[in-house]
Amino acid sequence: MAPENDAVRQRYAIDGILDRVTRFLRERGVDPQRPTYQDFFPFDQLHGRGIQATRDHIERARIESRMHVLDLGCGVGGASRVIASTCGCRVTGVDLTLQFVEIARELTRRCGMTDGIEFRQGDALHLPFAEGTFDHVWCHAVTMNIPDKRMLASEVARVLKSGGRFSCYEMAQGPGGALIFPLPWATDTSASFLVTPSEMRRALEDGGLRVIEQNDISELNIEYAKETRTRAERGEPPLNANYVVMGSDFVERLKNASKCAIEGRVVEHFILSAKD
Repeated sequence: MAPENDAVRQRYAIDGILDRVTRFLRERGVDPQRPTYQDFFPFDQLHGRGIQATRDHIERARIESRMHVLDLGCGVGGASRVIASTCGCRVTGVDLTLQFVEIARELTRRCGMTDGIEFRQGDALHLPFAEGTFDHVWCHAVTMNIPDKRMLASEVARVLKSGGRFSCYEMAQGPGGALIFPLPWATDTSASFLVTPSEMRRALEDGGLRVIEQNDISELNIEYAKETRTRAERGEPPLNANYVVMGSDFVERLKNASKCAIEGRVVEHFILSAKD
């Protein structure tokens, strides 16, 4: 097992998630055994801007109902459920962290969506799928935990069908200086592997994918970061309740992420690429 995988697992192997989910739902008058998938939105979209970012990604990725989509780094299954419901397609989620996979399965069962979605534990650099399995591979706020971007691209290309596409909505290294830890995705540099947008593009191309478009969406992240900072200064809770899944220190991590975004230490970009 690679040492960097150990560090990533340690970051996300968080105890008590299901208990916190149950308590959160009950406090809001939701039966935790009979929720809708929308009831999970405050905490199951494990990235900045929450459900809005997921919807933006879906629109940019142009996913269709006939497709089989791989949600790479699926977390607790938030994006998988939205993709399946919004696009009417089949979704397979894969994540390195077994705890996340187990929670993803349970939440999906509780909201009655198991027919169109399945989850598996696996490493993004050694995907447990045959060649040419998927029409689209989706990746949202994941690559900062993956050290070898070229190998990632090669694995994505391997599991994509000819003509299939890879959409990547990710944080990247900005020009504003070193990162401030801890961050939502890493406690220190042992689990954080940001590259610049140009380096990411080159890795995808070297790994066998043709870049169709690449867009800087940092302003959206900065606006969100500023609102997050303002709410914290007023003593208000964060815009999203990701602490339910990500642990009690998430507020501190989010504060550092907001500072990094505002100061240009991180940027956010969207890349759509294809396997020819």
